[in-house]
Amino acid sequence: MVTSRLTRRESGFAALAAILAGGVPRPAWAHAHLAAASPAVDSTVRGAPREVSITFTEKLEGKLSSIAVKDSAGRPVDAGNSALADASGKKLAVGLRSDIGTGKYTVSWVAVSVDTHRTTGSFGFTVSG
Repeated sequence: MVTSRLTRRESGFAALAAILAGGVPRPAWAHAHLAAASPAVDSTVRGAPREVSITFTEKLEGKLSSIAVKDSAGRPVDAGNSALADASGKKLAVGLRSDIGTGKYTVSWVAVSVDTHRTTGSFGFTVSG
């Protein structure tokens, strides 16, 4: 009997230790963060890209997420057509106007993950001749 009580007590301690160590399942409250971008963050590209795409760490709500691209004077150069770009739900893209030239550009993004957490960010890239 002492053995069985000891075993029960040990089981209780093990269960308590698991709970204290985070062993109880909790909902994941993920935020979408930039994982990769094209053009790459702070890169210099030869010739104007046709689009800017960003891959995030979490699935996005496409209708609530967007990318905007502006030139060094703050004028929009994107086509205003941000949309999810692949089946993963993690890649967002926006087309660029065909008349952009050399210079510095700023990409600003809003990402709303499927659990409705909102993140924002920005980065730059340069187009060389």
